[in-house]
Formats: sequence, structure tokens, C-alpha cells
Amino acid sequence: MTRVRFFVVLALLGTGAVLATKGTADPDVSLSSLVELWSDALRDADQVGMKLTRVSDAEEMRIGANLAGGITDSATEDASATTYVKAVAQPLLAHVRRQGIRYEFHVIESPEINAFALPGGQIFVERGLLDFVESEAELAAVLGHEISHVDLRHCIEHYQYQAKLKKVGAGELGSIVEMAHRLATLGFSSEQERDADALGQTLSVAAGYNPDAAADLFKRMQIKFHEPSRGHATTPSGEVAQAAGEAIGAYFRTHPPSGDRARRLTELAAKYHNLDSYYTGKRNLHERIPRSSHAYPEEFHRL
Repeated sequence: MTRVRFFVVLALLGTGAVLATKGTADPDVSLSSLVELWSDALRDADQVGMKLTRVSDAEEMRIGANLAGGITDSATEDASATTYVKAVAQPLLAHVRRQGIRYEFHVIESPEINAFALPGGQIFVERGLLDFVESEAELAAVLGHEISHVDLRHCIEHYQYQAKLKKVGAGELGSIVEMAHRLATLGFSSEQERDADALGQTLSVAAGYNPDAAADLFKRMQIKFHEPSRGHATTPSGEVAQAAGEAIGAYFRTHPPSGDRARRLTELAAKYHNLDSYYTGKRNLHERIPRSSHAYPEEFHRL
């Protein structure tokens, strides 16, 4: 696999160098985009075997429950907030593809602005994220994204991939704890993140929430974390240097840049703007009363 990777890198970087030196007129065709393609290709190549050895829903849920224990045993869970998050998620779950998965939700006491999913429908929201979102629609968008990682089998394939690398036994408690934290901190491929963004938005809109909520959230995240907008190098040599510097980071980056995600989600949201109205739910979030329990008339908006 190492030799194959080496030649893939050479091929992609070589193609990109030709494009850069020839001065392609398309600003979206660059070494940066090729490096991102390469990063996803490497992980996809490693996961081919995982796709050929599908894990049943029951086995995935067993694995997920064991992994979740590695998180909940070392973290404090907010029971009241968990009840609220679970209620917000329920309308989204009616539209998932894999109906055999039983989802469980956890809000853990942590200042981090983060959420993550483990195999078998184990969804974790850190308290910092719950405090950062400004509406129930934004929370629904986050939950839809994490649910989508499970629904699209990203989580179980990621687990299989990491287990293969670590060569851990599912029955070893120490390894389970280590694996749970590893899966919570390592990201998916850029392609998987984009797919989860798109399906997550579909799930939240199907539940009646504002399709612009996800893009609004990532725009604020870009500002919060002082993320620069990704620009293009102005010279061929600068393009090559920029790509070389991004190559390793792109493969291990937990998520694509928030600005890129916001732009994609804004484009995807446009297809929903011809429908009647959507719910935002700022008051619901503030009062921790899910829309499924009480919908406030002023929270309905026409796009």
C-alpha cells in the first residue's frame, strides 16, 4: 500500500504542477484541490476492505455501546440537556436510511465546541457546542450531521480502519477506552464530511428546520476560531509550495475549513427556498423546550 500511495502522490502532484505551470484559467482547478482529492483517495483506498466486510446493525450497536462506555465512564453527562437533545433529534431520525440502528444521545460537560458520533448510533454533544448554537435549527443541523456519519456507515468503517491499524481486541477494556477517544478526536475524510453535511441538512429540513441554519453556524465558527479564508497562490512556484505545505495537514485534518463548509451548505440550501416556511427555534433552545413539545408561531419563517 505504501508503494501505491507514493505513486498516487507523484501522479496527482505531477498533474497539479503541470496545471500550475501552464497557468490554468479555472480558479477551482489547483494543486490544493488535487491534494484534497489525494487525501481522500488514500483513506478510501485503505477502507476498501472495510466496505467488503459489512458489520450487521446489531454488531455495530454492540461495538458502539462498548465504545460509548469508554467516554461516559470518564465524563460527566448532563441528563437534562441530554433529554432535550434527544427530543430535538427524534424528528430527524424518522428520515434516516438505516432504520435498524437505535440512536443514543449524550451531552457531556466540556467547554469544547464539538460533537462526534461513534458506531451504532452513539451521538455525543459537548456542552460548549450546546452553548454556542443560537437556535434549535442549528442544533438540529449538527445532530443531522452526526447522525449522517452513522447512517452512511462512516463510523463503523472508521472503527474497522482504526482497529486494523491498532490491532486491538474488542474485548479488551483498555483498548476500548483508547479506541473510543481515538475515534472521537480523529476526523473523517473530506468527502465523508461533505456527504454528512449534505445528508444532515436534508434530515434537518425534512424535520421542518431552517435550511440556512448550518451555513450560519459555520460562518460563526470561522469567526470564532479565526479561520482564514482559503486563497489561491498567485504564482506556479507558490502553488507548488502551498500544496506541499498542505499535503500532510489535509489528510489528518479533523474537518474541512468552516468557510468552505458554509459556502457549500449555502448552495445546497438554495434548493429549499421555494418551500413554504421553516422553523428556527431560538426561544426553544433558550428555554430547552423542543419544538416537538411546543412550537412558537413567531419562530416560523418564510425564506
